[in-house]
Amino acid sequence: MSKDPLEELLQFLKPESRLDLKHIALDHLVGLSASEDGVLSLLKNDQIIRHVIDLTDDKYEDVAKNALLVLVNLTSSPTGAAQVLKQKTNTYQNILELFIGYVLNPDKKDADAACMILSNITRLEDKLEVCVDTFLPHLNNILNAFVDIEFNKKGSNLNYLAPMLSNLSCSHRIRKWLAAENPYIPLIKLLPFCNYERSSIRRGGAIGTLRNLSFDTEFHEFLLSTELELLTFLLNPITGSEDYPDEEMDKLPIALQYLPQDKQRDRDVDVRKMILETLNKLCTKRHGREVLRDNGVYYILREYHKWEKDGTALLACENVVDILIQKEDEVGADDFTTVDVPEDMTQKFHQMDKEFIESVEK
Repeated sequence: MSKDPLEELLQFLKPESRLDLKHIALDHLVGLSASEDGVLSLLKNDQIIRHVIDLTDDKYEDVAKNALLVLVNLTSSPTGAAQVLKQKTNTYQNILELFIGYVLNPDKKDADAACMILSNITRLEDKLEVCVDTFLPHLNNILNAFVDIEFNKKGSNLNYLAPMLSNLSCSHRIRKWLAAENPYIPLIKLLPFCNYERSSIRRGGAIGTLRNLSFDTEFHEFLLSTELELLTFLLNPITGSEDYPDEEMDKLPIALQYLPQDKQRDRDVDVRKMILETLNKLCTKRHGREVLRDNGVYYILREYHKWEKDGTALLACENVVDILIQKEDEVGADDFTTVDVPEDMTQKFHQMDKEFIESVEK
């Protein structure tokens, strides 16, 4: 008897194994990988993982599906994601290439699971640049597949490419690609998904990518250029149906003026927070603050603040408003990154923020 019960399954996890035995073995592994203890058990057996990876391209779609589900579960933990990342196949030196190939294959039935695996692996901060090395040559094709809602012919929606792109944009190289690759084209393709009502996953990933871009002040003028109309897409999810006085309405981006009475704000509080964090970052330099004021961002946030109930989101909103309502001679710095805040003051501000959130949510 083998010391490791999983060793008994190896004979059933080969492409040439009987179909019914492959099904039984994979069903067992799907159930096992759904628990933390089961994942730890699987991660001790590299052979099992390699066999499962091979079966993701099995000629029987149900077998391939279950193999992919096992890997989705394994990569949901950082340890599992790192272990899957270092695996190799006979065809690909880099396991990411295999899953990217599934995503870019319009006839891959379970490409959504491949997207989830890629999204899980790209969350690994210490492996991000390794991932970027593989992804960069494929980014145009991946983005084209993402924006084509009907790209996959077998029912996969590829929604999880959005958080994957957001994860990748934590790398400066990806942010630079987004800003420099056929300038404006990648973001012009991505921006409409900030308002994509059919999937909060796509919305969140698109807005998360913009938020990450906003952390680099070198890209702020690009982001706020008239060619992109970023504020139109960024503000729409937090804009309601309120009526504004004419002088305020005229300042808003044209697409946000005179919205219908049934216009609703985004229901996902995490999406709303990311938008507010992005606006805050865009206030880092004087140019950004002036663009936001000129586009009536304060008026939209004023109405949004009346509506919002979440303490963290309210605080994020107030942080932006506090900047925008000041005149530039009151702000005290053209660029906030040049301001040195003492450690004791930083701690004091964090405590004040905590107390504010607690007071709202009591």
